[in-house]
Amino acid sequence: MSDRYVDLLHGQKAHALLDDGFFVELWRKLYEQCPHATAFQGPNFVRTWYKTYREQWQPVILLWRHSDEELAGLWMLAYNISAKELSHAGTIQSEYQAWLALPGKDIPFLSAAWEEIKRCFAFAALRFIYLPAASLGGILQAVPSMKNCVAVRKQSRPLLPLTPEGIKESFSKKSNKSRFNRLKKLGSLEFRRITDPAELDRMFSDMIMYYDFRQTSVSHIAPFQADPLKRIFHMNLFAGSPAENYVTAAYLNERLISAFWGAVSGRVVHLGMLVFSPFVAEHSPGKLHIMQLSELLLRDEKTLLDLTPGGCTWKERFADAHDEVAEAVIYSSASVKMRDDVLHEFLHLGKRCASGVGIPVATVKAAVSCLRDFRPARVVQKMKNRHGQSRQLCVYRCNRARAETFQCDGDLNCNSITDLFLFEAVRADEDRDAFLSEALARLEHGQFVYTARANNRLAFCGWMTKTTTAFPAGEVGQSLPLPPGSVALRDFYSHPDLHDAGCFESAIRRMVCEAFASEGVSEAYIFLQPDVLDIRQAIESLGFEHIRTLALKSASE
Repeated sequence: MSDRYVDLLHGQKAHALLDDGFFVELWRKLYEQCPHATAFQGPNFVRTWYKTYREQWQPVILLWRHSDEELAGLWMLAYNISAKELSHAGTIQSEYQAWLALPGKDIPFLSAAWEEIKRCFAFAALRFIYLPAASLGGILQAVPSMKNCVAVRKQSRPLLPLTPEGIKESFSKKSNKSRFNRLKKLGSLEFRRITDPAELDRMFSDMIMYYDFRQTSVSHIAPFQADPLKRIFHMNLFAGSPAENYVTAAYLNERLISAFWGAVSGRVVHLGMLVFSPFVAEHSPGKLHIMQLSELLLRDEKTLLDLTPGGCTWKERFADAHDEVAEAVIYSSASVKMRDDVLHEFLHLGKRCASGVGIPVATVKAAVSCLRDFRPARVVQKMKNRHGQSRQLCVYRCNRARAETFQCDGDLNCNSITDLFLFEAVRADEDRDAFLSEALARLEHGQFVYTARANNRLAFCGWMTKTTTAFPAGEVGQSLPLPPGSVALRDFYSHPDLHDAGCFESAIRRMVCEAFASEGVSEAYIFLQPDVLDIRQAIESLGFEHIRTLALKSASE
């Protein structure tokens, strides 16, 4: 085998090879023989990704033949010509990235393959998001042609071993039983694995909506909105092999409340997405889903749920074991690696210094993100709001008798996440990520949002807290007691280009009618800042009674 060269194919030749059934069978055979192979190096995942992202990424295939009937090594990469970027097939959608090789053949294959890559492409570095085993980092460092060009950083990986004893213990806990019982009181509860592409298509829109909503709050990006091909890729991936994609869903009254997407590598399932509805957050639907998923996985003879690395606190709550994976980078030269090492050490020092004075790493990351998005005009406007009229709240009241005179003709949606995503930050003091993050938190705490859209933009929204006995007016440092059976309406927003006094009146009438739909409600209170003149005029024209204005209390009061 030593006298055989590594072949590199890219572009049309690579696409033709990917459609060759004989090659695909050799690929599958090598995949089964390679001890570190994961689903992300399998034919279904890689071929589906190449086809979906064909316009953006050119396939790059490196293969080493043991004979005409056997492959000894295979490395599936992708090249973005415009960005001169080399990546692994799947890019960020491939949780684990690696080559395939027969046992003991890794180093000679990688050495020859790396020389071919450098000869054919211009690029700075090739990154492995995570190697599936930390030991693979040592293999890279031992490759002669990569000498002084490899950086490896180990990471802890949380794992959930699947055992009958562990699952039984989880289901027997009183708190978990209580969560299930509370959910069942709300209606029909069903949990099942999805195996039909048609059913996946029906539930996937809700799954994407919940996923993007939460990811926007956590990482300030909506993955499916940012990548229009992402849904197509997942649907095609599932259709190509439902058995290699473990998808489960929980329904309450036939409406999706939680879902899981995972990749299957033999008897291991890797976490891809875990989503749940914010409207039932108080019942811990994510936790309940993992419990039911674990039971189902064990029944399907799976032994391990890989929660994947990344440092999320919720993963640690489920993990019963850990092992190590590794981040790795192969640089095009030793000088490029040296420059990147200096930057990494600088960032590491900053994190260490922050930790030494009690500043969490997450806070440092948030600060960097804020600096990246710094806008002086927004700072000035926020300072004006903090010390100006926004430090007051006008309080209006409406009783049931008055509300019953309203016509409920407003065209509003209740709790529409789709509408919330249409919010635009058009004023200097507005931030879309902050708006969506706050919206998620409020929905999870049981508040209701009423929205209207126009020209595919969020035109109006207002929040309602039902059956409250106190209003926490944080803007003015006070809490206003309310009579039993009160409903609070607050935080109205209107798009500045879509002002319509008639629309405001109609929307508020509709919200008040919704508020008094419950028999126990006796009064509705509206709280708003005095400088929101258009909505104030709409409220006053409807006959709401202005009962007081709350002002900021000084520290001495």
